[in-house]
Amino acid sequence: MSYQWIEHTGELELRIDAATEAAVFEDAMGAVRELLSSGGDGERVSREFRVEAADRAALLAAWIDELVYVAESEGLVPEHLTEIRLHAEGLAATVTAQRAEPPHLIKAATYHRLELTPREGGFHATVVLDV
Repeated sequence: MSYQWIEHTGELELRIDAATEAAVFEDAMGAVRELLSSGGDGERVSREFRVEAADRAALLAAWIDELVYVAESEGLVPEHLTEIRLHAEGLAATVTAQRAEPPHLIKAATYHRLELTPREGGFHATVVLDV
């Protein structure tokens, strides 16, 4: 894992350092899983995602929001990113998820301090989650 949590009042800041842009999105999914997982043994299902946004940072926020939405509306907690395809307008991904009753912990990814930038040796991202 190459992410860390920074706690603030009413929010959590997620910082990710990854070797590739795709790995940033994978680590973000892992962070969401960490917050929403109950450690149960529910049915595992494959779920397709398609997310679009105006830029890569906004795409990261939209990705997190979509994962949270699916967890809350369908009871599917992401477990494993099977495939991710980044393209100019967004991403398409296949995720293995577990049926569960996740806590309604994350309200949304915010645009406050939102960042996804290339850095020497990889990419850096920051996303603040309203909790």
